[in-house]
Amino acid sequence: MRARLAFGALLTVVSVPAAAQQTGDTKAQIQALQFAPLRFNPPTPKRVVLSNGVPVYLLPDHSLPLLDVEVVSKVGVGNLPDSLWGVGWQADNLMRTGGTTRLSPDSVDKLIEFYALGVNISTANEQSNASVSGLSRYRDQMLELGFDLLRNPRNDSARVRITADQQLEAWRRRNDQPGSILNRAWSQVMMGDHPLGRSQVTPEEVGGFTPARFRWTQERIFCPQNLLIGVSGDFDERSLIAKLESLFRGWPACRPGLRPIPPLQIAQGPRTVLIEKDVNQTNIRMGHAGGLLIANTPDYFAAEVADFLLGGGGGFNSRLLQRVRSDSGFAYSVFSSWGADTRREDLFFAGAQVRAEKTVAGVSLMRQIIASMATEPVTPRDVKLAQDNEVNSFVFQFENPGQIVTTQLGYAIGGLPANWFDLYLKGIQAVTPAQVADVSRRYLHADQLVTVVVGKPGAFDKPLDTLGPVIVMPVDSIHR
Repeated sequence: MRARLAFGALLTVVSVPAAAQQTGDTKAQIQALQFAPLRFNPPTPKRVVLSNGVPVYLLPDHSLPLLDVEVVSKVGVGNLPDSLWGVGWQADNLMRTGGTTRLSPDSVDKLIEFYALGVNISTANEQSNASVSGLSRYRDQMLELGFDLLRNPRNDSARVRITADQQLEAWRRRNDQPGSILNRAWSQVMMGDHPLGRSQVTPEEVGGFTPARFRWTQERIFCPQNLLIGVSGDFDERSLIAKLESLFRGWPACRPGLRPIPPLQIAQGPRTVLIEKDVNQTNIRMGHAGGLLIANTPDYFAAEVADFLLGGGGGFNSRLLQRVRSDSGFAYSVFSSWGADTRREDLFFAGAQVRAEKTVAGVSLMRQIIASMATEPVTPRDVKLAQDNEVNSFVFQFENPGQIVTTQLGYAIGGLPANWFDLYLKGIQAVTPAQVADVSRRYLHADQLVTVVVGKPGAFDKPLDTLGPVIVMPVDSIHR
């Protein structure tokens, strides 16, 4: 059955109220823009289970002779023993560039070029991904090459040395950019040495790069029991399933040795951490552990709306952007993120790049604005604006068959129901101003913020300790 995406049903109505038009105030006009919610009902991929238990999500679309195949592993480098964490982060590079037991690296590159394929392999802390795409008439060649890279990587010593040298150079340059310093410092302060807080491979870990260790990680991450597959585009279901069955034939079961990701203990505030760096703009991040999970609950949906209004996508209508950028001129970039997950409590944070001479004023103002979410009520118009924008942003995750399948794989990995699309839209649209105020009071705690600042203290408008005690973190102590 041919699945048609109803792009013709995507309707956007933009209007500006007459009062805003009459004022000629550009800012008022921007804030008054109204975007009607898009109407879209995406098709649901068909779920088929192979004989070895691997689920496959299928969404045919014959409008173009293209095929996209995505393979997702439910585990990542965070599931590896600590001694192999750094090795796991580089396994994807070697699997893509190191060739296979039957094909040299050059031969792999020539096949990719000849068939005009897109091939990507990536590892992350909580899952790993591989994808291959190209013309549907080359389906068999595409699948055979992709599965060969995942199942039979070569991982010879020469490629391992190249990867090791690249990581050592990355380590030497780790403190060049203030944004990189901030990201790593934030993770270290909030999560310590937990696997989810690591982002930098150390020289000690580089010393452990060996072909045998790469093979060990690959055999445990990309193995049948851990995999889900998504296929979209121009294909025949019967012959595709038969091909996948043949490719999995003889693929060994996952070997033991992985572990569940340890429970995450997020640092509790309040505290202020300073990393000195000679820069013109101060990088700021502040936040705390929340308590929310992604779930079909009124609290979660109200938090989504609250974050939009605070700084998570509200643009000129968000409180952070209005007051920190537009009204005060302290910063160009300012935002918030309420990073809820299906498996553990969220981590709320807000960030900005502030002019150095407005650093302390900027930190103080951001704290005040976060506190305002619990004290300054939002209006029904505010909530309606956030709802419409949240709906529209969500809908655009489903623009094409590939995105729909990828999103469905994400639902499966995260334990969300297959109808999460409908549940999310209904949940967002049911949020009330009272619920936004309630979740802000219960989950946002401006007096418990952990604040990390990367900047040049001599250029600050005031000493940072006027805001309270300051912990100075030497930049070289940021080891992850």
